Amino acid sequence: MMTRTAVVEAYVRKETRISMAINAMLSLLISLAVFGLHRPVESWGVGRWVFDFLPQSFMISLMSVLIPGVLVRQKLKNGALAPVPHRSILPRSLLARALVLAGASAGIGTASVAGLVWLMGMEMIAPIPALLFKVSYGAILALIVTPPALRAALAA
Repeated sequence: MMTRTAVVEAYVRKETRISMAINAMLSLLISLAVFGLHRPVESWGVGRWVFDFLPQSFMISLMSVLIPGVLVRQKLKNGALAPVPHRSILPRSLLARALVLAGASAGIGTASVAGLVWLMGMEMIAPIPALLFKVSYGAILALIVTPPALRAALAA
């Protein structure tokens, strides 16, 4: 029989994989709609590739906290999951936790991408690598944000 902590960790892993898949797919669809595949993507400026990491980071993080958080709240309420002892620096409030992580992700993620693009001197990016980076970024950001948000939601 699995311990309560093992059940929670299995649940966190499952929900994180789902979050990664959904956010990768959303990143794919939105990137295709915004940038297409027919010409190189400009790196700098409002509405360009680097700038687009601001809303992408914010929304991926927001949804990677809110949706699993609501699901956890329901599972705790109906007894499908039990809270576990866990200390978190994240806010107890689901909305506050989502906004804190979304804001931090938007700032840190966009600054990191901007630094990378600047260091590489990339004024234009070929459409396929630009798309693949956005899709991978969406999945990786969900991998980073979802587990601590879920653990905070499940904290006793």
